[in-house]
Amino acid sequence: MFPCGAQPEAKQFNDEHVVPEWLLRRFNIFGHSITLPNRAKVRYDRYTVPCCADCNSLMGEVVEQPISSVVQGGAQAINDFASAGNLLKLFVWMGLIYLKTHLKDRYHRFHLDERKGIDKIADDYDWEHLHHIHSVVRCFYNDCVVDREAIGSFLSVPVRTPETDDRFDFADLYMAQTMLLRLDDVAMVSVFNDSGAALRYFWQTLEKITGPLSSLRLRELMVHLAYLNLHLKRRPVFHTECDIINETCHIVATVPELDLQKLDRKTRGALLYEAVRDVLPKINFPGRTSEEVVVAIKSGTLTFLFDDEGNFIAKPWSPRPKKR
Repeated sequence: MFPCGAQPEAKQFNDEHVVPEWLLRRFNIFGHSITLPNRAKVRYDRYTVPCCADCNSLMGEVVEQPISSVVQGGAQAINDFASAGNLLKLFVWMGLIYLKTHLKDRYHRFHLDERKGIDKIADDYDWEHLHHIHSVVRCFYNDCVVDREAIGSFLSVPVRTPETDDRFDFADLYMAQTMLLRLDDVAMVSVFNDSGAALRYFWQTLEKITGPLSSLRLRELMVHLAYLNLHLKRRPVFHTECDIINETCHIVATVPELDLQKLDRKTRGALLYEAVRDVLPKINFPGRTSEEVVVAIKSGTLTFLFDDEGNFIAKPWSPRPKKR
């Protein structure tokens, strides 16, 4: 299994939490649940993948411990850490969570009703689609050098105390290889296969965001980056250069001129609905029914970030009143 590729009969194995255990402990979410693509829910404490004991220990030492120390410092500490030449470490950490998420989908049934079949969620995955991120996140194990252009977009942003009491959020959009992780007052968003192109296109929009983001707007920001990534006209090509004599490897990228295709609003709408559908029941939208909000989202024209003049909406969305 990842990262070393050993089979269970060859080495001692144990369970590796998809979301690192120190995060589950920090936010006290062992009993909380993640929603799978088939809408089933799995508790975080049971959301694990097989990993050999040696790799599990190595990840804890060289990946999890340094990142946990940085994360405790909040947004400024994360930005300082990345600016000091440690962007790859953050990218690998988030990439491991993303990869484990989709490896886990090989164990979950697609159909909740077994009578409809025993297909797994991951049966429709194109595993070649995940090859690059798998190669990059293993660099802590095989000491492979990773070029800056072989890393995708990475963004950390401050987060407003959200409409709910949640201090943790985790979401990803598989087809766009984009992931969001919110930890207290800071959130990180990564695109894993774009050589930073999505963030470059998004930069002018990002400059209009003049305050902390609520949880709803944070998910829209993830969608913006995913949407741009899906509309790249020509994609980077990644490959690994191996030196057999010196036993070294080097992951590099061939980056074309990164133009965008014509943007498809319905794609944006589908991405946004997927990203916010679990949040919507918690939010009150004055003057609109839930059905009207869903239609507006799916049209691809609705935004929670900006008003009709393109100005950032600083006022938070109000929570839906609780029923007595």
